[in-house]
Amino acid sequence: MRRKAIDYDAMFKDFLGDFFPDFVAFVNPELYAAIDWAQGYVFLEQELINALRGKFKLRGKRKHTDKLVKVQLLNGDQHFIFVHIEFQHQAEKGFALRMFLYRALIQLRYGLEDISAYAVFTGAPPPEEETLYLKPSFGTELAYRFQSIIAVTLPEEQLLNSIDNAFALAMLAAQYVYRSRNDPHLRFALKVKLFNLLRNHSNIHFERTVKLFIFVRDLIHLPKKLENEFEVNQFSLVFPNEPTMIISQGTKNFTEKLYEHVFGYSPAKILAEQKQKAEAVLAKERQKAEIEFQKKAELEHLERQLLLTQTIHNLHQLAQMDVPQIALMMGISEAGGAGDFKHSNAPHRG
Repeated sequence: MRRKAIDYDAMFKDFLGDFFPDFVAFVNPELYAAIDWAQGYVFLEQELINALRGKFKLRGKRKHTDKLVKVQLLNGDQHFIFVHIEFQHQAEKGFALRMFLYRALIQLRYGLEDISAYAVFTGAPPPEEETLYLKPSFGTELAYRFQSIIAVTLPEEQLLNSIDNAFALAMLAAQYVYRSRNDPHLRFALKVKLFNLLRNHSNIHFERTVKLFIFVRDLIHLPKKLENEFEVNQFSLVFPNEPTMIISQGTKNFTEKLYEHVFGYSPAKILAEQKQKAEAVLAKERQKAEIEFQKKAELEHLERQLLLTQTIHNLHQLAQMDVPQIALMMGISEAGGAGDFKHSNAPHRG
């Protein structure tokens, strides 16, 4: 089936960055138990890429990704783990030689012989000769064997039983991609199956579940029509079409965190921020309106006072009335309007 180009390199780099301990636990439990995980681990593949630059050239998009990780063992020793993941349906000719040269360069670069190497094949099984580098030469023989993890040869039941391990899920997804490479409807069914497994598997931490949902969705690519159908299918499972649909708080939290992981921000936080901004603007406008109202009231009061003062002044000047008479006529107290008048410069009758 035709499928759009997928950036496997970035996808698997992110995956190994997120789930490296799961990878080690799956491929080598003995090594996992020997590592002092409390000391953390360091990714060094960029240094390796720089050292290999120009040695292995591939046309077009990269068909593989590399990870070089430095860990510390419980006995205090340093150990290097090299992971090479092939995305192609067929391994390239000379793959085993390349794995040997990688190992040699790592040893020369860091001066350590304690190196574990793993080749992960997500497509068709590689030829047997590409899982071992063997070079005899007139009685001298150079042999280098690395551990190969071939997704399509791993028992499906084993992967299903190991679903708590993120790398097991990744291998199951890769296996389903290969099995359905010529059957989009089978791929649709397998993608639904994986999503149902993830959604119903409560033992997986939420943050891990979100990352795995995204990984599976992007890895198992469907034609546009089926992808739309898939999204509708999954939405209907999460939000069943009932007359009165009750959405639990857990579902709301899950949806919000999934959205935040995908788009980089939480809709609830954005709404809260917008609400806070709107309330601040409203409060500012309300305060402004109150100030304007107060100013208007003060101005009206001042105008009334001026009018009253002017009226008293005119009565006093034109009618030759004294203050008590004016106050009695206008129904105001002497301390009010007349008081204002007393402070004017008009002549006052004694």
